[in-house]
Order: sequence, then C-alpha cells, then structure tokens
Amino acid sequence: MEEEPAVNLTDRELDVLGLLAQGLSNRLISRRLDISEKTVKNHLSSIYFKIGATHRTQAALYAQYVGLAS
Repeated sequence: MEEEPAVNLTDRELDVLGLLAQGLSNRLISRRLDISEKTVKNHLSSIYFKIGATHRTQAALYAQYVGLAS
C-alpha cells in the first residue's frame, strides 16, 4: 500500500511549499504568512528533509506532483 504524498508535512509546511511552488521568494512567503524569513527557511529545511529534496526546484516539482501548485 502506497503512502499518501505530503502526508508527513505539517499544515504550515504545506502552506510554505504551496507558495514556493507558485514561485514566491522566502521574503514574499514570510510576508504572505506573517512569519519571519528565518522561520520560512526553517520550514523549508524541514520540508526538504521530509520529501528528500536538496533544493527549492525539487521541492516545487514535488508540490506540483502532489497537487499543491496551482
């Protein structure tokens, strides 16, 4: 049985990943979510680890794959 994509990401990580997939910078993500850029970076590090990505392009492609990108 396959595991559902993105099931191990928190709601906030899903928010950050969705905005990243839309092409927003860390600064714009932080403004949109009303959090600091440092917090965005922490969320991205956690996302990369959980999905096995090494950079934001891989994370954005993953977001498209699981349907987070519009």
